[in-house]
Amino acid sequence: MKKLRLISFTLFVIASQACNGGMNNDAQLIRKDTLKTSVPIDKNDAQFAIEASIKSMAEVELGKLAIKNGVDKRVKNFGAMLIKDHIKADRKLRTIAKIKKISLPDSIDAKEQLSIIKLSKSYGKTFDTAFMNDMVKHHENDIRMYTEATKELMDPDLRVFANKNLLVLKRHLDAVNVIKGSMK
Repeated sequence: MKKLRLISFTLFVIASQACNGGMNNDAQLIRKDTLKTSVPIDKNDAQFAIEASIKSMAEVELGKLAIKNGVDKRVKNFGAMLIKDHIKADRKLRTIAKIKKISLPDSIDAKEQLSIIKLSKSYGKTFDTAFMNDMVKHHENDIRMYTEATKELMDPDLRVFANKNLLVLKRHLDAVNVIKGSMK
């Protein structure tokens, strides 16, 4: 009887892991941590999640635009990096938001859309220069927002998210400054 229970338990564990196979380790860690510390989400924490998601979606669209309208290979590569990093960040944020019952938007807001429309009207070197200038502004604003969030967020999972992504945003800004400096 004990062997049957052990075998049943082992099969249950294996089946559970198979069901979670599509979920990355970060999402599994977030879910485990959240189950231990599930508390109502602060209004400001939810607002940060919404803003962070909008900004990530906008950065993905701007990255696509850099690949399409840019001519400098470094600008195109930076656009590809934006797409990869911000899709990854938004996925992690959406996992947290789903667990925390925060409703995130499915599209960017009018302000971000205006920035994309404005940039989409230029091509070539003109685009490259305008895009890199826009990236400095975007990333400086995002870094301010994330720095403030790392100090003020109440939710531990969102705070960890903000800390990790703050490093990514700083790396992006460093890359922007290097590219801009070499374009002169």
